[in-house]
Amino acid sequence: MKLQLTKHLTRGLLIAALAVGFTGSALAAAPADTDAQIHVSGTATRSVAPNYAILRLGITSEASTVGAAKTTNDRVMSDLIARLANVGITKNNIQSSYFSVSPKNDYSTTRDRSANSVVGYTVFNSVAVRINDLSKISQVIDNAVAAGANNIQSLSFEADVDQALNDQLTAEAVKNGRHQAEVIAGALGQQLGGIKDASVGGTNTYTMESSMRLYKASDMLGSSTPVEQGEITVSKNVDLTFYVR
Repeated sequence: MKLQLTKHLTRGLLIAALAVGFTGSALAAAPADTDAQIHVSGTATRSVAPNYAILRLGITSEASTVGAAKTTNDRVMSDLIARLANVGITKNNIQSSYFSVSPKNDYSTTRDRSANSVVGYTVFNSVAVRINDLSKISQVIDNAVAAGANNIQSLSFEADVDQALNDQLTAEAVKNGRHQAEVIAGALGQQLGGIKDASVGGTNTYTMESSMRLYKASDMLGSSTPVEQGEITVSKNVDLTFYVR
């Protein structure tokens, strides 16, 4: 019985020793956070054609009372929506972005700034219009001006980034980052090791935007607004941390 117990004990110690040996080897192979590291940022860009545009415009109305100014503003906005519908812009592509009512003051007859100098009110209402058919941009602008929109603020061209393009940009950004890390490691006389950490940023779209101010609708009537759409730059960024050895 004593001999058998000794055999079991010896076998158990041997297995434990082997287990410790394997664990120690694995720990020795794994790099520690204190090992030398290289952190880089990889970037990939692509020029794409825009597939929609955002037109931001506003209507400014003035009258002696708030009610009168708002009535005029509402009438122009209703006409604007109707005209845009005629060129294929539905209501779900028109989004209100800002509305304000402010008094008009006249201090020319008094030096007392605390006196009641309100001579009227200004109502401002702005909307953002999404134009999916880029060939209709000029028609949309012309119809907006004809309806009475007297503050066309900006026109921006934008693009929807699909999953395939997003994946391509991510892969290219990773390759770019790894290449930078290899160059840095080589210059330092080191070899690039495994990856420690990787994070992918969002997809950035650099839109083309033109600012416009159309204060007099009558000046625009009878002429078509020229529009050039150009291209949009889409970019992807990744942050990579490599071990070096």
